[in-house]
This record gives sequence, C-alpha cells and structure tokens, in this order.
Amino acid sequence: MSTAHDADEQFVSEPITPEPGSFSTELMAMGLASLPGAFVWRKRRYRILECLQHDKQSAPEPGGELYLRRQVFSVRLDTGQRATIYVQRQPPRGASPAAARRRWFLYSIGPEPSES
Repeated sequence: MSTAHDADEQFVSEPITPEPGSFSTELMAMGLASLPGAFVWRKRRYRILECLQHDKQSAPEPGGELYLRRQVFSVRLDTGQRATIYVQRQPPRGASPAAARRRWFLYSIGPEPSES
C-alpha cells in the first residue's frame, strides 16, 4: 500500500476500534468514510487531533468503472505521535463475519515524543 507516512513510523497493520459517535457526518453525506475522532488500539485510547493528509485508493471493477477500495488518513494524535490509518470500503472476499466487521486499521505509528 502506498502511503505518505513518515520514515520514522513503525509498520503495524493491525485493526483498531473507532470510538462510536465520534464520526463527522459531512464526509459520510458525500459517500466517503468519516475519520473517527478517537480509536482504541492495543487497549489504549488515542484521540485524533488533526488530519494531515487524506487519500483515496480505487480499483477498476469488471465493467470498467472505478470503485473506491480504501481511504487512507495521515493523522496527528493526542500523544504527539503521527499515524497512518485506513478504512476498507468492503471486506475481502471470503472474510469471516468477524473479519468483515474489522474495517479500520492502523497502518503505521510514529514514536512517542520524548519528555524534556
């Protein structure tokens, strides 16, 4: 997956749990996924303070039409870290029901800033 993540970000590629009720309805009204305001990863809550970059990745469908497959967000977290998260627009073929519910992933995350 090509992303614009920082070189110091560590590759993770693990599912995250978006915080319910933290989504913006503006993007959803346009048919796009909305970036959650917070998520949980490895039992820790992270708040998203800023979206630094938003990319869409499409793929051709068997009729020639392009279909939006995933949206990728580069974000700044309340911990001071930068992270890249993405949402899959639909589950992979043959995915189990549990896997089909996991649509949000942490692609990479930067180191926590050192305390001075």
